[in-house]
Amino acid sequence: MRGGTLTQRVVWALTGAVTVFVAALALLAYLAFDQMEDGLVDQILTTEAERVAQHVAAEAQFLPPHGARELGGSMRAWLQDGQVPDDMPAQLQGLSPGLHLLEPGAETWHVMVTDTPRGRLYVLYNATDHEARVRDFGLIVLGMGALCIIAAYALSRRVAGVAVGPLLDLTGRLSNWAPGSPDMAVTRDDEAGQLIEAFNRVQNQVDRSIAREREFAANLSHEARTPLAAIRSDSEIMLLDATLPADTRLRLTRIVTNVDHIVASLESARSMASDQPRPAEDVDLAACMDDAWRGLEVEADAAGLSFYNRIPGGTVYLLDRYALLTVLRNLVRNSIEHAAPATLTAALIADGTLELRDTGKGIAPEELPFVFQRYYSGRLGDTPTALPDDGGFPRGLGLAIAKRVCDMQRWHLQVESERGGESHGARFQLRLL
Repeated sequence: MRGGTLTQRVVWALTGAVTVFVAALALLAYLAFDQMEDGLVDQILTTEAERVAQHVAAEAQFLPPHGARELGGSMRAWLQDGQVPDDMPAQLQGLSPGLHLLEPGAETWHVMVTDTPRGRLYVLYNATDHEARVRDFGLIVLGMGALCIIAAYALSRRVAGVAVGPLLDLTGRLSNWAPGSPDMAVTRDDEAGQLIEAFNRVQNQVDRSIAREREFAANLSHEARTPLAAIRSDSEIMLLDATLPADTRLRLTRIVTNVDHIVASLESARSMASDQPRPAEDVDLAACMDDAWRGLEVEADAAGLSFYNRIPGGTVYLLDRYALLTVLRNLVRNSIEHAAPATLTAALIADGTLELRDTGKGIAPEELPFVFQRYYSGRLGDTPTALPDDGGFPRGLGLAIAKRVCDMQRWHLQVESERGGESHGARFQLRLL
């Protein structure tokens, strides 16, 4: 496994960082302690050498001419007045005045050499015990550093588990949702590779779902066109009979209109499924608005919704007529369901914006951010099984479909609402340019 798993890399990265920090800190502590010990020894040696030099100048017999004087358990002094003392170590002979550090064998000597009126004074401090303390301190620091590294390794494993855990959980959820093998090979053999593989399987499943949706929309449009064309043709032939009663003629006209609306809905659905807008054509906005109202006029009358089309006739835009019909019909249906009894007015305002304004009760401010969400009808539904009281189709789809069509056509749909006052009601503005 090249480079190890992501968990292992996190563990070793954190442990390595702590190891470098602890090692640097331990080395600095050891060097600082060693320097402090050497400085302490040199300070003691310098002070004692000055004291001995004063005694030598004041007392002729303070130091024997041919031997050493013990100044303490670790310190000795010699005076060389032309003849080298018998027991003075050979390593001290020839040293110049000043501080010196000697390491004969396993011992460590600090030597202070100074000149006096009676000769050259040598003061030796055996610092072997100090060096032993420095080594003991180094071992203690090394042991503590090892404990810190072991603790860092254990903590790194815990941190790696917490950091990589959500990634593994997401991978497991995606794997349960989309089992099987991905179409694309994954070269990484770690947690990231497993997640990429799970995403590839999800992508495959999504692609298959989209393909099935597009196939269904195309098949539905194809299969429904023939019977719809027959219904429309028969209705138009029947309308040619001048002896038909007015009520029958009205019903046949509604059949023709609704067939046209079904065809428009199928075309719009197929366009949305394929995510490919239909070719644009010249569309009279006022006539298109009348067509959208005509298919829902019976429902609007039953609900008490009156309609006024204030769009100037002859206002022609180059756009997808089926898409515009889908949006307008869903906006009218929304007014029937939520505003009636009221009045709905369509008008063309500045900047090529089509406005549908109703005089209903309006939309609560807290609901405005959610009105274009799917299955939202005064509340957020969790599934598409939320049905109205009459057991019909799920509510809360109309505005979502309208918004989806607008997004695909690069139109801008927004809603404003007021409750109370003279201008109460909802205003849907559709900017087409």
